[in-house]
Amino acid sequence: MPERLITKNQSSLERKLAAGRAGEVRFDAFTRGRYSTDASHYQIMPLGVVAPRTIEEADRAISVCRAEGVPVTPRGGGTSQAGQTVNTSVVIDCARHLNNVLEVDTVNRRCVVEPGIVLDELNRKLKPTGLWFPVDISTASRATIGGMVGNNSCGARSLRYGNTRENVLSIDALLPDGTQASTCRKLW
Repeated sequence: MPERLITKNQSSLERKLAAGRAGEVRFDAFTRGRYSTDASHYQIMPLGVVAPRTIEEADRAISVCRAEGVPVTPRGGGTSQAGQTVNTSVVIDCARHLNNVLEVDTVNRRCVVEPGIVLDELNRKLKPTGLWFPVDISTASRATIGGMVGNNSCGARSLRYGNTRENVLSIDALLPDGTQASTCRKLW
């Protein structure tokens, strides 16, 4: 496809995302360049970047991309060493704004978080309650829970405490076709 046609299509997509109130929409060369790499050796220039401020904005961004036939790549801290966060797509940056602890239930020893919260920050916020997320990864100061779930991260303590999937009870997700899905792990 000629470069001029790609640029024209990108401009149209950028306008539609901005008009659809999909969050911070950035298609400039500098931002795209920043998101073209992660902790791996891969480098792939994305079409653009959207940083939704809410789950609803993420839903709108994904809907616009789906309607335009454009793939999306969710991204957290970009700590992947295998290139999972780079692609010729629209990057949905979950770490910029979707990084909150929404609920802490100390009695039942669980919490609800957004996908962009960094592991060390989650554990800092949980510390006063006596709770912690025990998955111990080397990139804990930058890795997000959403990325850890996507990769089923583990670490030095995984033999004792399990990897990410053994420490997640449920996930609310937005599937590529727009379906909202919830998963729940059975408790024995």
